[in-house]
Amino acid sequence: MKRTLTAIAAAAAICGGTAVAQDSETLEINLSGEVESNCELIPEGSASYDVDMLDTGNQGFLAIAYSCNSPYTVSLQSQNGGMEHQESGGLVNIDYDVETQFFIFPTGTWNSAADLSGAGTVIVTDNDWANILVNGGTRSGNLDLSFDSLAEYAVAGTYSDLLTVTLAANY
Repeated sequence: MKRTLTAIAAAAAICGGTAVAQDSETLEINLSGEVESNCELIPEGSASYDVDMLDTGNQGFLAIAYSCNSPYTVSLQSQNGGMEHQESGGLVNIDYDVETQFFIFPTGTWNSAADLSGAGTVIVTDNDWANILVNGGTRSGNLDLSFDSLAEYAVAGTYSDLLTVTLAANY
């Protein structure tokens, strides 16, 4: 045992007092992962609501909750740009207003059905990653539908429109 210790001490003295490692290897491990974007809209699917075409007041509201774990946009689109008269083949189209209030922005905005036709309109955009992380991407809002005074001149018949609320990830 004494001889082995003397050999190590001699090797250390030759290298300036420090023992040198004879062999060294390293392993670098690159880690990666992925989380898919997940957006949920409640309610989702389809729903039907009867509106009073002659009531110029608020027709009530639809409460919406949604969450998205990435930046997102909420948009609203009208298929007909108003309540389309079915018997006239769309020659009569009664405009209405939709007040949208989503609580990422505490103030509501008014959009007419005509503005919502075609590509529709974006009503909420959130690109703030820190806000999405802190709040889990969860928000809520509501849609209020109302007719202006011109609705009193609506002709008799059946009217319809299809409003589409879309929650889409911007990721």
